Amino acid sequence: MEIVEGNSIYNKIRDRNDILYILLGGTTNVSTIPGISAAGASPELTKLTPVLDSEIILAGKCMSYDVVPMTEEGIPTPSIITRGANEISGIDTMIIDSGFVQDPAIPFIKTGLGAARDGSKEKALPGYESALAYGSYLGALIDNKYKFIFIGESVPGGTTTAYTVLSSIGIKEMTSSSMKTSPDGLKEAYANKAFLRKARSENYSENISEFGDYMMAMALGISKSVKKSTLFYAGGTQMATVFYLDSVINNPVNRYVFTTGYIMKDKEKLMKTLVKSKIVYANMNFSGIDGLKYYDDGYVKEGTGFGAAFGISYLLDNNTEKIYSNIKRVYRSFLK
Repeated sequence: MEIVEGNSIYNKIRDRNDILYILLGGTTNVSTIPGISAAGASPELTKLTPVLDSEIILAGKCMSYDVVPMTEEGIPTPSIITRGANEISGIDTMIIDSGFVQDPAIPFIKTGLGAARDGSKEKALPGYESALAYGSYLGALIDNKYKFIFIGESVPGGTTTAYTVLSSIGIKEMTSSSMKTSPDGLKEAYANKAFLRKARSENYSENISEFGDYMMAMALGISKSVKKSTLFYAGGTQMATVFYLDSVINNPVNRYVFTTGYIMKDKEKLMKTLVKSKIVYANMNFSGIDGLKYYDDGYVKEGTGFGAAFGISYLLDNNTEKIYSNIKRVYRSFLK
């Protein structure tokens, strides 16, 4: 286990009571386009992934459906890692509806925003202002209650919406993918189709509302109201995109991205373009765990903030063996 970063912010993380982990779970109809997302056993089932991820992270099991949360190839959802790490760290956890298609069977904060729409066909976020307002209200509630706030995401298709929003503001770098071979051609074709429907704007918020997803809007709303706490965007190129948008729209202080070595290996140029030196990342090795070893081979790379979850557990307990052991236990519980 290794934590790498360009500053010393992580050295301040020493007390589990100072930390809040938030999962922004939601869907976009973009994920149902065949080949865009691997975050589910089929394109249509990707809509249920955020619901199941929320249940796994909070309850340690799938409650709405009796399923094994894996892709067609047998690669497990990263929420298994997040759950295993969060159990060790014991940090507070909050699940926020950022576009669920159905309610998860665990306690969560409901917004009723519904799924983001397909931005190549219609405006993606008709409830953009409502999502900002929800996020701003929640941000005001939690600000200064915790020293460190970590925001993770579960949004299948979110790297495509992130790529489209980045393209709309002139950043042409390709985002990452949960697949080993990223469907770059599909993402580019999708973005081009979206821009034929609606011309790109110089207004960043307008581009997000036209082409983004509700996770982006909720995160921006939260950040707008968080003035005293330090906020980490826990994720890969999706959360790095939000960090960049946040820096322009809200101009906040004390913002960082906590990601994985897998992401840095895959998209270091884009991450540094968007985040500069405000990056912390955890290097992990799952070679000893069947299923999760695919992560070391270039699959998944990030999701549900598992890099930050692992890193927090390590910083609090300094015991990687215990963390890996518990992640393995959680993983195996789904194979019975």
